[in-house]
Amino acid sequence: MYRILFPLLALVLAGCGDPPPLNMATTPEQSRAAFVSTLDAWKAGATPESLTSKNPAVYLADENFARGVKLIDYKLEGEPIVVGTGMTYVVSLTLQDGAKAANTRKLAYRVVTQPNISISKEDSMP
Repeated sequence: MYRILFPLLALVLAGCGDPPPLNMATTPEQSRAAFVSTLDAWKAGATPESLTSKNPAVYLADENFARGVKLIDYKLEGEPIVVGTGMTYVVSLTLQDGAKAANTRKLAYRVVTQPNISISKEDSMP
């Protein structure tokens, strides 16, 4: 009986440790450069199609960008934090939707640069 119980117990305990950390899909320097250049492109009037046709492709998952809302200005707030395999940045965006008055909103975006540049809005932050 012990011949079966000890190996079984060893297998169960082997799986109880912390999982290995995930490899980062960016560095602070790469993510910041990608994020700033993407925001600069949006501010200059880039479209989703113009970003995805770049080499490397840039994917910005933001409903305002997708709808063509104009980015008037932006300001990075503080230092990025590691979230998952990417870096999360808090930024104040001044947006103008058509003839409506411009408004400023504080949002968070997660940035990864491998295998593609991908920037997605964090709905649960800031």
